[in-house]
Amino acid sequence: MNQIISQHGWGLDHSIWNKLKEEFIKQNWIWQDNDRGYYSDACIKVQWIKTDSDKNKKVAVCHSLGIHLIEKEILKEASHIVLINSFFNFVPTNNESNITIRTLQRMEKKINTHEIRFMLEEFISRSFMPNQVDTKFKSIFNLNSKQINLEFLLEDFQKLYSQRNIFNLFSKHAEVLIIKSKNDFILKEYAHNEFINLLKNSQRNQPKLIQIENQGHLIDNNCIVKILKDWL
Repeated sequence: MNQIISQHGWGLDHSIWNKLKEEFIKQNWIWQDNDRGYYSDACIKVQWIKTDSDKNKKVAVCHSLGIHLIEKEILKEASHIVLINSFFNFVPTNNESNITIRTLQRMEKKINTHEIRFMLEEFISRSFMPNQVDTKFKSIFNLNSKQINLEFLLEDFQKLYSQRNIFNLFSKHAEVLIIKSKNDFILKEYAHNEFINLLKNSQRNQPKLIQIENQGHLIDNNCIVKILKDWL
């Protein structure tokens, strides 16, 4: 019984995995989604299904901030980790940190105001650039503030400020796949590179890096399906 647990990033929900999920379920994988509940009534947290066999794969698939939103036990028990435009520290540790923090502070001020919907629309649009926004996300643009969980959005947004020094998220024996967009308008290059270096120094087996052309912070599932199937 091979399993996948997914975790979306900030400002999104589990629907970013729909096509990928469908393809793996067809191959008899067990797929479960964590959801932070930004646009629903409740936060959904799942766990690995217990099995007697050590040969089955436990695959954690995380996007962006997702590795800091998912339960730590899930990551520790995973045999395989898929990181899609992910990062360890969003704020740089160099002289550019003040610029990044000021940008985050401007965004944070909008979360508890009537501007939140427009901020989310801009964020999601930039996440899809250089491509058009997937139609399933356009419904978010029509939500009013009462339909958006501002508390969860703010709580998770503040995790972006953290500057973490100790990397200890995954089992050292876990296989790691890094999927990186070459046209990411959200995540800076330093954050990618820092995370890749941390993984190279922490994992027993060197992580595999795949870079994708003409995709943004959010990658079309069709680009990911074959990559994951070949790797697994």
